[in-house]
Amino acid sequence: MSTRDSAPGEGPDNPDDEALSWAGDEDRGGVAPRRARAGAADLARDDASASPTGEVTADADAESAALAVSEVPTPGSAARTAATAVFAVLYLAIVLGWVLSVQSTSSGSTELFVDVTWQFGEFLALASGMLWFGAVLTLTRTRPTFVRVGWWALGTAILVPWPLVLVVIAEASA
Repeated sequence: MSTRDSAPGEGPDNPDDEALSWAGDEDRGGVAPRRARAGAADLARDDASASPTGEVTADADAESAALAVSEVPTPGSAARTAATAVFAVLYLAIVLGWVLSVQSTSSGSTELFVDVTWQFGEFLALASGMLWFGAVLTLTRTRPTFVRVGWWALGTAILVPWPLVLVVIAEASA
């Protein structure tokens, strides 16, 4: 049976698989398309079918299990979900604080370059809370909950809307 006779959606003749790989990936030991997140059983079955005797060695089985474990995200727990919700609300408050800060401040300059850079800085201040929250959410997907919470806590300390805080302090002291 040739590769052309294989079932649709299987084998090397699948146009989707060809579109997701580069020529020569097999030579360099690249991962087959759509197999990057394969489970340990799938990897062991592939190893067994690839070996001439059909046996899976202990090294191949341990290696495939290690690959499967390293790619499995940590399961969602109640504490992780609660921390995400609390920090989502906190970062929403930070963005709202920056919106109020941007409305109450201006560059005070008549030069075009200064005014444009000031407005770009205001835009970055507005977007920073959303960007930090999203980056931590994405980059700590497989990390423990305390690592994720630590990065979010650091972000809240860095991204405090200081212009609004200073205005509130000045009004409270007056």
